Amino acid sequence: MTNYLIPLRILLFGLALFAGLPVLAQSPPESAGPNINLVREAAGRYLYRTLSDGRERGREQFQLLVHPDGSRTLMIWHDLWARDAQFTVVLRVAASFRPLNAFASYWVANGYKGSATFNVQGNHLTAIATGPGGQLTQDIEVPEHFSIGTHPVSGDGWHLWYAQPADSKETRMINLYSLEATADIDKPPLGTLVPMPYEIVGDETITTPAGEFATTHYRLAGSSDLWVSGPDRLMVRMIQEKFDREYLLVDYSAKDWSSQ
Repeated sequence: MTNYLIPLRILLFGLALFAGLPVLAQSPPESAGPNINLVREAAGRYLYRTLSDGRERGREQFQLLVHPDGSRTLMIWHDLWARDAQFTVVLRVAASFRPLNAFASYWVANGYKGSATFNVQGNHLTAIATGPGGQLTQDIEVPEHFSIGTHPVSGDGWHLWYAQPADSKETRMINLYSLEATADIDKPPLGTLVPMPYEIVGDETITTPAGEFATTHYRLAGSSDLWVSGPDRLMVRMIQEKFDREYLLVDYSAKDWSSQ
């Protein structure tokens, strides 16, 4: 006797073809090794405090992902309880550290300030901000050498990605696209391009609760001292004596998947 029963999946496949519906290909086997899109990753935590008496003002956590093409993704969660500010930020940069795109969401003392996305195509930056005042769009021209300042400190070492050697005769300026981050919720978190002078103080080895780091010491705008380390331009410490502020890396871990 002939068996006319058709397996259900074959029947459904035939019906999908007959109806002109897309047919899903069988999923490839799952990878048993590291994710091919990750070459290296790192995570850490900063403590915000006063220089004069060590009073804690806030904290910040980050996770850094390095991809096969050299680009990097930085995810940041910032809690500045001294000012009732809480920021969530994602930054993505090219292998050179030039910005590609970003996302920022701000809560401030007066409530939810809004969120914004930023995309860079060549020398053109487009931003879309949404908040209590509605939605606004910004389109500006940016120079080849610039960075995006979102105010958490994890990415502050990236502002100096094109810093000239100490003996260079180049004019020592950075171009910072700095986001509006005051407690005024009527002002959306869009940016203004600000030129800012810097100097290279020199190479220094410093120790924090996170360990010992070989760093380059920069001074930005004459008031912020930054110690930046390694190929990921990790910000290890920043002080602002004028404002009695210190931002210190207190935890750090890293994993290199390229050798797995």
